[in-house]
Amino acid sequence: MNSAPLPASLRASLGHRAETATIRLFDAIDSTNSEAKRRAAADAAALGIAPVLYLARTQTGGRGRLGRSFHSPATGLYMTLAFTTARPLGEAVSVTAMAAVAAAATVEAVIGRRPGIKWVNDLYLDGGKLAGILCEAVPLPADADGAPRTRLIVGLGMNLTTRDFPADLRAPAASLLTPAEATEMADADGHSTAAFDRLLGELAGGIVCRLLSLVENRPDALPQGESCLDYYRRHLLFVGERVLCTRGSEAFSGVVRGVDEEYSLLVEVEGEMRVLSSGEISVRHVDMGTA
Repeated sequence: MNSAPLPASLRASLGHRAETATIRLFDAIDSTNSEAKRRAAADAAALGIAPVLYLARTQTGGRGRLGRSFHSPATGLYMTLAFTTARPLGEAVSVTAMAAVAAAATVEAVIGRRPGIKWVNDLYLDGGKLAGILCEAVPLPADADGAPRTRLIVGLGMNLTTRDFPADLRAPAASLLTPAEATEMADADGHSTAAFDRLLGELAGGIVCRLLSLVENRPDALPQGESCLDYYRRHLLFVGERVLCTRGSEAFSGVVRGVDEEYSLLVEVEGEMRVLSSGEISVRHVDMGTA
């Protein structure tokens, strides 16, 4: 773990959250989500409901949904926010949606670009996958009153200046910064500069604050008091377009009509509406071939 002081931009972006959150920085780690899961019980016992932010320069074993790997060179944002909640495990999909909204809104605020949300957990920019979100849950012993508790582990990986992606990626990839902007983020030896660290801190801090505010149902979580559901719907990709849905050996195609109040995907199949919860379902846009 890196013992260096917090980047000033991260502390500034966290605002009052910096007073209660525990922050753990790593130069390299297998996966910030894996580390958060390993520490889940101990963190909950020592810190109660206070959140913990895990932030890494690079990951050697980044993980995505459905057991997929996540390419994690030292040119991206890799973070996990872990916190204790009374939310049942079945509500994890709503927290995944909140994380997507928090990340998209932060990108809009910091960079001025507008990512789209591919149900249920990816951000897309210019036709390529910009970020992936993996929300996991660790059951904890009940509290003193017998109420159930859960440690939610919300991980996000975002390509910031990455240009060389593996050829076997399932979907086209995108980076937040243009090639010209990316050159300003690295020195002659390819190492990150103060500008890169500043961007990293602004994005991480903004995502943490927005996500916690959404979880707490604060009215100021999004601009103009917009609800998380309305923001999600406004940024949802492929509405009115045909997608291929797969679950194991089952596959069917239909037209996306939006999401319901539980963030389940509404897909019209041969005149009938099907409601898809996240589970093990993969949705692929027929024309773009994204997964």
